Amino acid sequence: MKNKFASFLAATVLALGATAASASTITYDVRNITNGVFGDYQAGWNAQSSIITSNNLSNFNGAVGSNNGYDHLSVNFNVGNVAVGSNLLFQFAPDAGYGASIYVDGALIDTKAYDVWWNFSWADSNQQLAGLFNNVSYGAHTIDLYWAEGCCNGGQGARFSVNGGNWQDVSVANLDALGVPEPGSLALLGLAISGLALSRRKQA
Repeated sequence: MKNKFASFLAATVLALGATAASASTITYDVRNITNGVFGDYQAGWNAQSSIITSNNLSNFNGAVGSNNGYDHLSVNFNVGNVAVGSNLLFQFAPDAGYGASIYVDGALIDTKAYDVWWNFSWADSNQQLAGLFNNVSYGAHTIDLYWAEGCCNGGQGARFSVNGGNWQDVSVANLDALGVPEPGSLALLGLAISGLALSRRKQA
């Protein structure tokens, strides 16, 4: 019985650590333009009557959008103790011939109502959409982009930096690193569970 309880405690600690470190998703949806292009790109996305094709990506870089279509990119990630209070700067380079908008945690941050095409260069901020988290809070965060493209779709990109450090791809692996608890947090959790185990043993 004691061995089973110890195994349960160890599995609990591992599961909690894994949950904190692997909660990010990058979802890329596309659909055909059937009802025209709107200046409000989120409303335009919702107004189309076409079928939505959805893909879960491990990395947005290199993803090719739709021709004559609307696109929706949703990036979901958690911030753990190691990243709380950091400044996170995200840059997105969609191929958006009709323009694009970006939302951070549900709030509209920027709209580019013209042909956005980065040509595989991060040098021109007018051809990108940026999302900034100042003093980012603990927990779940979401970035949504909506855009529309006519013909001639091309490769796209996205990157982010932490406190002005090196740029990283917007990938599930890199985003997961933001959600990892400090080693000390897991150690405290382990001590608490060990204390519970000792208490059970004494009661027995």
